Amino acid sequence: MGGTRDPESLCLGGACRRTSTGGTRAGFPPHRAGVAVATVRQRIEFAGLWAGAKFVARLPFGCLPALATVLGSLVYLLDPRGRRVALANIESAFPGKFSPSRKAWIARRSYVTFARTMFELFWAPNMDEDFVNTHVIFEGWDRDYVRKDPQKPAIYACFHFGNFEWLALAGSYSITPGPVIAQRFKNPLLGPIFDHLRASTGNHVIPQERAMIRMLKYLKGGGKFGMLCDLNLDPREGSVLIECFGGLLASVTQTHAALAQRTGAAIVPVECRPGPGGKYRIIHHPPIECPPDADARDIVQRCWNALEPAVHEHPECWLWPYKHWRYRPATDDKRYPFYSNHSKRFDKLVREWRATGS
Repeated sequence: MGGTRDPESLCLGGACRRTSTGGTRAGFPPHRAGVAVATVRQRIEFAGLWAGAKFVARLPFGCLPALATVLGSLVYLLDPRGRRVALANIESAFPGKFSPSRKAWIARRSYVTFARTMFELFWAPNMDEDFVNTHVIFEGWDRDYVRKDPQKPAIYACFHFGNFEWLALAGSYSITPGPVIAQRFKNPLLGPIFDHLRASTGNHVIPQERAMIRMLKYLKGGGKFGMLCDLNLDPREGSVLIECFGGLLASVTQTHAALAQRTGAAIVPVECRPGPGGKYRIIHHPPIECPPDADARDIVQRCWNALEPAVHEHPECWLWPYKHWRYRPATDDKRYPFYSNHSKRFDKLVREWRATGS
């Protein structure tokens, strides 16, 4: 199962093997064709990321959580802007529920969770099917009737929660290999590194150009891939309004609903939670069918409702430094974080949402 996003001659640990992307299983391309001459800063960033990923891939897997705890905690201390956003988000989502010390713990552990996710992505070229079966507990396969149906297209929708990168990496074995849309960075040298890592278990990377057309064709052929569904969008970008955390309104992507309605695909909410003994629990929720005449907002809301309970149970696993609520309504806006802004287009979405009786 591949993934979509808004994110080869040099080996990274272990033996190199050929992939469908034209590179090596454990290598990184030094640059991407057509990229302008890189600046000194971009080359330094590339060298640092490449060296760090290579180093992590050579470490024993069991030491990665401890390393993530150290680095994640350090970044939390050194990132006052992100820390402020995280603490404000937690208070907005859970007003009055947590003490200041508990909110600080959740925010810090959110950084640690993300650091562990990245370290384990760097380690991904060492993964194989036996490793996945040893370190992942799969749940909900009995209710996911599309997982092994070669004729039924599916979009596996997830949050930036837990080790969301492993959903695609492990899904290559548990479901089927699929496409991953290339992530675009300000530094174009970094993209090929992440593209290669995300393809290291058999998924294949496709460029962002005409990506949605490629995805439509892929789904119409019975394909399956993953997609992040908690991306906050400008109301001008075709977003829909959903209600979350007991009253907050958010303008989020509806791409997964639109693709599903046009192709007959089902949406399967899926999450990767921390499990016992350093393992992960990958949980498949019941598929959501998306007929063409359904309300896209209802589909997006149902998908969100399936995944939000995990954030209540493990708030430290969500990406709290991300600006989840960039817009606030003209009225009843006291719960929204400090960075959110008023927007006429957002208010229009709010009026439409209230008119439907949602």
